[in-house]
Amino acid sequence: MCRIVGGFELKSNGLLDSIESMRDSMVAGGRDDCGLFIQNEVALAHRRLSIIDLSNHAHQPFVKDRYVLVFNGEIYNYKEVAQILQKDGIKCDVRSDTEVLLQSFMHFGVSCVDYFDGMFAFVVFDRVEEKLYLFRDRFGIKPLYYYFDSNCFLFSSELKGLFAYPSLQKNINKVALSYFLELGYIPAPYSILENAYKLENGHYLVVDIKQARQKSIKDSICKMEYYNLANFYNLEYDFDLKKFEKVLEKSIALRMVSDVNVGVCLSGGVDSSLVCAILKQAGYSFEAFSISFLESSFDEGIYAKSVADILGIKNHQFVCSINEAKELIYKLPSIYDEPFGDTSALPTLLLAQKIRQTHKVALSADGGDELGFGYERYFWANNRYKEHSKFRAFGFLLNILSPEISVLCLQKLGINIGVDKFLRIKNQLNAKDFLEHYLVEITHFRKEGLEANCLVPLNIDKSNMCDFFKQMSFFDMQNYLSEDILTKTDRASMSVGLEFREPLLGRELVEFMVSLKSSENLIVKNHKILGGKKIFKQYLERFLPKELIYRQKMGFGVPLESWIRGELSYLLEEIDSGYFNKNYIQALIFDFKNNKRVDFAKIWYLYIFSAWRKEWNI
Repeated sequence: MCRIVGGFELKSNGLLDSIESMRDSMVAGGRDDCGLFIQNEVALAHRRLSIIDLSNHAHQPFVKDRYVLVFNGEIYNYKEVAQILQKDGIKCDVRSDTEVLLQSFMHFGVSCVDYFDGMFAFVVFDRVEEKLYLFRDRFGIKPLYYYFDSNCFLFSSELKGLFAYPSLQKNINKVALSYFLELGYIPAPYSILENAYKLENGHYLVVDIKQARQKSIKDSICKMEYYNLANFYNLEYDFDLKKFEKVLEKSIALRMVSDVNVGVCLSGGVDSSLVCAILKQAGYSFEAFSISFLESSFDEGIYAKSVADILGIKNHQFVCSINEAKELIYKLPSIYDEPFGDTSALPTLLLAQKIRQTHKVALSADGGDELGFGYERYFWANNRYKEHSKFRAFGFLLNILSPEISVLCLQKLGINIGVDKFLRIKNQLNAKDFLEHYLVEITHFRKEGLEANCLVPLNIDKSNMCDFFKQMSFFDMQNYLSEDILTKTDRASMSVGLEFREPLLGRELVEFMVSLKSSENLIVKNHKILGGKKIFKQYLERFLPKELIYRQKMGFGVPLESWIRGELSYLLEEIDSGYFNKNYIQALIFDFKNNKRVDFAKIWYLYIFSAWRKEWNI
């Protein structure tokens, strides 16, 4: 696991002088080694966290013949890929996945990624053709930003690497800001800065420097998709237990490949318990790590302890208290260097800090809810869409009066409803299709609130899937998983020099799960859908009692709202309403302070955006 940065300028404007400071702005993600390559106006730099091959053999930038590589991530099946290369007559040192990666690119070209199972963001510079090739893994586990203007093209693992470039134009992208206020994260390809982008998962970029000189940098960039998960979602296979066991066990085992000890995150939920159970069954020796809360309604610690005791695992449990949170909150804008609103970043950061005291690698268990329909919102959205169908023709009636007057009228009739809930119902009744209905379900700032602040609501490409559960899962795999969940774990772990790995995101496992009929993963009784993740849960029955498996899902919630209504109320004074409609924001904060119905996510997102602007002087 590492951090990479680099690019080129057409006219010298500070890149070569600042490339080392750009690299070292991300030193936390790679303290073991660093390197730099410069050829004319092109610079590539690297910070290394040594996990596989601890020797200097894998020092980066890695140069071989005409090619230079900077690489962040792991290719777990690199030994299998090396065997393929050797059969084709390519000599390959199997000590390092770095060398195997570059040899694969030299032999297969851009199609090399078709052979990889792993998490990666890497850049190859062809010194003869003068081309840069940028790649991001299939599911967006590792990040990769790029920025360009009329004079430069830059790439970086994090925005902070770009912030260290002295000529960077730091203008806020209002479309990205809108998406942040709606979702709590910024989906690819957007970033919070104008002219800066996230490379989407399953894509690569080719930048022709010769063409940039002759025409323009914009004309020199070609983006291509090399992997489309929708192709697998559109399949409708029946469940095959033997194949499931094979791809699950292989995915988990590959992510134990390391030259250092590997720990495991254990929440006590289905996914992390499944990973621990498979590892224990396979005979691996490992320790687990858990976070608990003093507030019982948020605490899963008792379940993590039960799982660890039953499986016979040593589990280290740490408490995320309000005092711990105080210190972590002020670190968020620096660690997550664009606005990031997922409150579970706080316990994730604390857990990463604790694990790093004894380990450099840990397994997480992200992706299970997307693969198995585990989110409760999937069932809320599905049920509400069916309930609303009988009223959809009358949705226009909710547009006659303003939301505030409509709510007052309803309250006088004895209907207890707030403005936000009214807007959700109104917008869902007016939704043109199911996915638009689902987006209303998961967004926080409604379009009315955005428009009041001169911002625009979310606009996404629609899938052609007729299955509602697959539509939601696909949207979340492409957006929520990569740009929220995996961003959260990547930044938290890298901030302390820890590598998080994702055993439920092996290529074969993901493709197997999303290719199944939705019914294979839904728990149904008397023709009523009760929940999801049937496959994982039934498999887990081999190891754990049903009362642990089929309990109410808790997620990784944080009692942040109660903290901010109490001891942390001073954070409300740090919200800067100047960037928005001041009256709208102040009214929102006033209502929150006076215990009126307010979606807390709105308050938190506004605080995070204000703190981020202050941190980065934007």
